Amino acid sequence: MVRDPVCGMEVDPEKAGWAAEHDEKEYYFCSERCQRTFMENPERYVGAGRRGYGHSGHGVHVGGCCGVGMGRGWISYVHVAILVFLLLLLFFR
Repeated sequence: MVRDPVCGMEVDPEKAGWAAEHDEKEYYFCSERCQRTFMENPERYVGAGRRGYGHSGHGVHVGGCCGVGMGRGWISYVHVAILVFLLLLLFFR
């Protein structure tokens, strides 16, 4: 496993759908968005001790922020929470 240099998510290089080469080194990404962000300014994400977490400042990959998982970021979690709340209201009515 390697880390996506943009968001810090662990990525399996053999299964990664997105990769890019910079300074003769291969980088792997969790999503097309992270790859595109990296390619716009690779120097921002590489260097001595750089861990990534660049495009949104998150240190923990929360499913969906980069187009993985639910695919819509935190807003999907809000929708799920609302749905659960409504189901509980119906059930305990």
